[in-house]
Amino acid sequence: MRTSWLIAVSFALAGTACLRGTEYRCSSNTECGTGGTCESVGFCSFPDGTCMSGERFGDSAGALANQCTGMVTGDGGPIDSPIDSPIDSAIDAAIDAPPAGCPGNYAAIAGGQGTHVYRLLAAGNGESLHTMCVATTTSAYLAIPDDLVELQALATLSGQARFWVGITDKVNEGTFLTVKGQVPTFLPWQGGAPTGGNQEDCVEGVTATSELFNERCNQNRVGICECEP
Repeated sequence: MRTSWLIAVSFALAGTACLRGTEYRCSSNTECGTGGTCESVGFCSFPDGTCMSGERFGDSAGALANQCTGMVTGDGGPIDSPIDSPIDSAIDAAIDAPPAGCPGNYAAIAGGQGTHVYRLLAAGNGESLHTMCVATTTSAYLAIPDDLVELQALATLSGQARFWVGITDKVNEGTFLTVKGQVPTFLPWQGGAPTGGNQEDCVEGVTATSELFNERCNQNRVGICECEP
């Protein structure tokens, strides 16, 4: 029996050694390569539009490998980790609330609004992308073009023919508001827009014409988070 126990322990330790061998700890974003972010738990994450947080840990994140960053608790483990008691989970929820301020993976862009900084997101539907922006920080939202210069700057950053902006009439059909709940000061509609009645509640930027067009929210477009320092 003792021999069997020692063998079992040996295998367990070997498994742990292998796990640690797949870990790569970071201390800054530059150590994660292009597009990577060094998260507070010391592992690199990368853009992933399928995650609500917009980020997923890489293969070398040990026990957190390939998990969405929003699925990590205050103790540094997955939210469904056995270590999380009901009390721990409640504490984690408070700890993991998005912070204020603009994270280091946001940057100023030529033509951007004042001191605002921006971050490109992978393609997703019109509603989920705003949720991703808010999940990164309470100071961010799906970008709202305030003038032609900013709209063109967002188009350049998007690198796409069409991209989501933070304007919608989902709450009150026909009344377009920003995702901040304000009346837009700049609405350069493309000819014939807005169209589609209650079927097209989200708004996209049209790169070629520097105009806006309303579209079904379930369409896949890239989006840009805008953060106010």
